[in-house]
Order: sequence, then structure tokens, then C-alpha cells
Amino acid sequence: MGGNWFTQSIVGLVFLTPAWLAIPFFEKNYGVPGNVFMVWYFLGCSIIVAAFGVPTWSALVPSVPLVVALLLIGLTIGGIANMALFTAVTNAPNPGLPVAIANVASVTTFLLAGLLAQLAPAYFAQVRVDLQSFAGIVLVIVGAALISIR
Repeated sequence: MGGNWFTQSIVGLVFLTPAWLAIPFFEKNYGVPGNVFMVWYFLGCSIIVAAFGVPTWSALVPSVPLVVALLLIGLTIGGIANMALFTAVTNAPNPGLPVAIANVASVTTFLLAGLLAQLAPAYFAQVRVDLQSFAGIVLVIVGAALISIR
């Protein structure tokens, strides 16, 4: 996908909003639990990314050990995180609340990216960590927290 990271983030925002709203819609109107929605949603995501987002088909399999490692990440932390979040979206009084809480990961990711870049520069790329960026993330999270505690 073309564009810079900010434009790509805005596109993600525009398309994720209806996706998050679809989870409780399908639960209420068709009895599709969040976990079932998640299976079909991610299958569709995988197909479109494989078809249009990967430069070559051979790039899908960089090496068997790397594919195994990526699958293990998806089977563990990715699977657990998404299963919990998709279920929470169907159970919350507003589907935006679990999404707001989960987005606190932006703060931990921001901080850990800087720390890992310093501790293991051979494995993690340098990142920009400055007070202005951190303050912006914190303000967004504080706003989300205020909305969720109402």
C-alpha cells in the first residue's frame, strides 16, 4: 500500500471503524459471536493482503523457520489478544470501549520500541522517541480512558 505512515494510518482508521462496528452488528442480528466473526474476518484480510499487499508470491514464504516463527506468534499472542478483543467488543456497552482500552498498547509500544532500539540495536531499528510524540499518544489515551469510564 502506497503513501506514508500517517496516510496509511488514516486509511486504517477509516476502514477499521466499520469493521469494529460490524462485530456487534453480526452478533445482534445474526447470532455470530465475536470469535466466529474474527475467523472469517481474518481469513478475508489474509486473502486480500496476500493477493494485493505482497510484492511477490515467493515473498509470502521467506523461509520455513521464519514462517513457523510467525505462525507461533499468531497462534499465541496474536490469537489470544484478538480473541479477547473481538469478544470484548460484542460484550461491551459500546464497541468503542474495548478498542480504546486496547489502544493503550500504543503507549507501551512507543516506550518499548525506544527501549529495545537502545538495548538491542542489532535486532531493532532506531526509532524517534521525543516528548512531543509521547505527549500526543498520552493525550489520545487519556481521552479514550475518560470516554470509557463514563
